[in-house]
Amino acid sequence: MYQRILFAVDGGAASRDAIPVVAAYARAWGAAVGVFHVRGIDRRGPDAEGEDLVESFVDAFSKAGVMAGGAVDLVRGENVADAIARVATRDEADLVAVGSRGRSDLGAMFLGSVSHRVALYLDLPVLVVRLAPGAEADVKRVLVAVDGSPASDEAVASATEVARATGAEVHVLHVQQLVAAEGATLVETDEEALAILRRALAQLRAGGLSGRAEAVVSHGVAAAVVAEAERLRADLVILASRRPSDITGLLLGSVAHQVIHRLRSPVLLAARASNGARARAAASGLRVHP
Repeated sequence: MYQRILFAVDGGAASRDAIPVVAAYARAWGAAVGVFHVRGIDRRGPDAEGEDLVESFVDAFSKAGVMAGGAVDLVRGENVADAIARVATRDEADLVAVGSRGRSDLGAMFLGSVSHRVALYLDLPVLVVRLAPGAEADVKRVLVAVDGSPASDEAVASATEVARATGAEVHVLHVQQLVAAEGATLVETDEEALAILRRALAQLRAGGLSGRAEAVVSHGVAAAVVAEAERLRADLVILASRRPSDITGLLLGSVAHQVIHRLRSPVLLAARASNGARARAAASGLRVHP
């Protein structure tokens, strides 16, 4: 259960639009929200600008019935993702939330290329909020994409926590990706796909929940996830995190990038699978994808 949400904001509309969603989750979980704004010390403008911005967000959360506090971080030579990771670690946040409208906002900056240190620090789940106009903030249908990996198990665990708190329906999706290799097209067998879905459903049942499961065949995982989310009118999509440890890698895998860019619904990137989770998965005798 998430008890401390770090909401990284800027002055754009995306952050404002994300308030109802973050507030709805905070109320469901009984969580407190820490509003955080990064401000470069060489930036021109009144010193109180950042404080006024944060105060306006804190006030909005208070009016929404959510306990909130805020802070402005003055930085020099540190990017947004570095500052978010540092503060999230310092404040022992359970979840990091950002608003996103496209490639130029805070969400895009957070999802861009970052240092090795940030990739290591941010094992936390990340909620990226991008809403269609008029969309509801409440969670009634959750779509969780699975692939049988320990990271995918973390995604199902997150879906379980969300459904327990909100009463949402859980839909499990596995994409059997078509892969072209040496003039032939390869695809995972139906038996393998069924085993992955059964694994996810068993995890849900262990958490006291039921869910619906489906496998689809597609050339693109992200496209299939987006299509299914739109068909279901999912209020939240949960994805496993692929966070490489090399300094040249992206914080998030390409599937997450594409889904967030194309889907106008909140996306929750589950916590990165721990070594312990990987060991338990391997010991279970189930096939584990890297």
